[in-house]
Amino acid sequence: MLPMRTLQMALFAVAGAGMVTVGLARTGPGESVLANHMSPAAITDEKIATAMSAAPSSVSAKATILDSVMDAAGKPIVLRQGSNGWTCMPDFAATPRPDPMCLDQVWMGWAEARMTHTTPNKTAPGLAYMLQGGSDASNTDPFATEPAAGDDWVNSGPHIMVLLPDPLDQTVFSTDPNSGGPWIMWPGTPYEHIMMPVGDLTNAG
Repeated sequence: MLPMRTLQMALFAVAGAGMVTVGLARTGPGESVLANHMSPAAITDEKIATAMSAAPSSVSAKATILDSVMDAAGKPIVLRQGSNGWTCMPDFAATPRPDPMCLDQVWMGWAEARMTHTTPNKTAPGLAYMLQGGSDASNTDPFATEPAAGDDWVNSGPHIMVLLPDPLDQTVFSTDPNSGGPWIMWPGTPYEHIMMPVGDLTNAG
C-alpha cells in the first residue's frame, strides 16, 4: 500500500484535492536517486516515467506527478501538473520493492485521513493502481512502518486497490495476502480496502 512518509510528502501538495522500474537506484530510507551523470531534466523525466508506470497510460498520461522529495518550503515538488484528477508518485526507496502508485481523488482523501489518523469520508468507490506491486509492513496495522519482530514484509505483485463506502465482508473476501486472489488489507479498520492482483509477484527486490 502507501508508505507513510510518501503520503505525508504528497499530501502537503494535494490535501483536499506488469512493468519494470527504469533509471532509479534504491538507496537509504526516503531516498530515490538516479545516476549522477544524468542532467536534472533527465532525472525529472525518469521520475515521471517511473510514476507513470504505476497505471495504464490512459490514466497516467494526464495525471499530476509528485516527486518523492520535498522542496525548500517543505512541500513535495510537482514534477508535472495534470488535468484528469489522478495523482501519481514514483518509487519510495524505504520499502524493499518498487512501489510507484497512481491514486484517484477518493484515494487522496483517504490518504489524508490515514496521515492524520482520522476516519476517511468514503462516500463513493475509489480506485488506485500499483502495477509494479509494492511492500507493506503489515496487513493488519495501517500505521506500521516496519514488520513486527519475526514477520516479513507483505510483498504484493501488480495490483489495483479498491475503496468501498461500506464495511467489507470478510466472508466474501479473504484477509490473507497469500490467498492467491483478492484480499482485504487492514481489515476491520477505517482504512480497509481490497487488494486485487492483476499480475504475478515477479520483481521481488
